[in-house]
Amino acid sequence: MKKILLVLAVISITATSFAQSAATGAQMAVEGKSSVKLMPEDLSFTVNLSVKDNNYTKCAEMAVEKMDNIKKLFVKNGIDKDLIKANNYSIREIQKYDPELRQSVFDGYEANIPVTIRTKRDYKKNDKIFELIKDNLESNFNLNFSLSEEQMETVKEKLISLAVQDARQKAEWIAKASGASLGKIKNIQYGEPQRPIGPVQPELRMFAMMDQEEAAAKITDVLNPDEVEMHTNIFISWEINQ
Repeated sequence: MKKILLVLAVISITATSFAQSAATGAQMAVEGKSSVKLMPEDLSFTVNLSVKDNNYTKCAEMAVEKMDNIKKLFVKNGIDKDLIKANNYSIREIQKYDPELRQSVFDGYEANIPVTIRTKRDYKKNDKIFELIKDNLESNFNLNFSLSEEQMETVKEKLISLAVQDARQKAEWIAKASGASLGKIKNIQYGEPQRPIGPVQPELRMFAMMDQEEAAAKITDVLNPDEVEMHTNIFISWEINQ
């Protein structure tokens, strides 16, 4: 009698599990991918202003004065002062090695102010900015292309739409090959758009101080930034109708 009851219990559990599985239905999860290439619109000129003096206070004052003079120079030449940004300011003690004492000794203070001028790639005064830096600042600098905030926001919708299309197309192919059809969407997982690391980044070109003859060509005629590739992925789960 106990054996019969045990068999009936097993049958009951199996039937319940089968009913739950049938009610839940089979599901299929597919990853959709998308990528979009954009030509960067933003252009940044970055210069590191640096001054040195044995007196700490004088060094600090010289750095601020130099920064103020640079701003006035750009504004005088029609550059919008709001484009000029200085995000940090540092002063450090410098030491040098003394071969006679065989140790490092005090060699003054150095103040640094990284200055960035952010414009658009089609800004009419980019060549003028380059000329002012070249002729007035004895410092290495670099130019960097990047996507604007507007480009980043606009591309999100396109990436998501393409990724969803990619996921659905893959899911339909799989369902068709399996003799089934797609049902309702059960779950969606989305990741923020990302930029791949590597050669698809905008090209960064370094410029040192150069002679007038070498810099005869306009900077906007010389530079040719790479496109930036943005990509995203999205996971979608569907019910499967068999």
